[in-house]
Amino acid sequence: MDNTLAGSSSTAWRTAMPSNCEHCVTARLCHPALEGPLGCAPLHGQKLVHRGELIYRAGDPLLNLYQLRSGSAKVRVTSLSGLEQITAFPIAGSLLGLDGIETGIYTCDAIALEDSLVCILPYVELMRNCRADFGAAQEFNKLLVSNTNQHCRLLLTLGCMTTEERIAGFLIGISEQMAANGYSPLEFTLKMTREDIANHLGMRVETVCRVFSRLQVASMLKMSRRRLKIRNVAALRQMSCG
Repeated sequence: MDNTLAGSSSTAWRTAMPSNCEHCVTARLCHPALEGPLGCAPLHGQKLVHRGELIYRAGDPLLNLYQLRSGSAKVRVTSLSGLEQITAFPIAGSLLGLDGIETGIYTCDAIALEDSLVCILPYVELMRNCRADFGAAQEFNKLLVSNTNQHCRLLLTLGCMTTEERIAGFLIGISEQMAANGYSPLEFTLKMTREDIANHLGMRVETVCRVFSRLQVASMLKMSRRRLKIRNVAALRQMSCG
């Protein structure tokens, strides 16, 4: 069975209508405006994506965008020669599939890091809603710019920072993502592997492990397997600034 959701039919979109849209940070995008952002039925349905499954695949046509309602994912780009780079680790609240907008073809793979619930947003209908609702268009533009800024920060990290600064910046970035989506910014579980972190930050796995150990010795954080507690966020943030 094909794991990607990109080809889901319009009927499938509406087989599991969400019941908690009022708590969604991007509700304005996918509810055609009548009396307000939740004025009528949403454009989408939801689907569970199991750990390791594709949310969408590079090379497939852009039919949908996907919002993570729960869970987490990794976004991976692969060169023609087979080299892979993980460009992001989106968590609940993130909008996925923006890489397909330029050409109408997804350029990345998005893979669930754990069992995750996604809203499937038909792109054509979403754009129609943005044309009819200036507030929705503004929200969508903010998400586009946020995605661009995230990639700019990754370029800065890979090009200018030491290994300690890269890890510190990575952890601060995860912390800020967690806070922005209503989770604890100081205690969370890293769903990605050390290998994934190393790939994302352009480091060796052994180096990632050594830096984590040094940060624990310096009392900046505490780790138990993948469970992480930031103990000195100010010091970690200062380190991430280079």
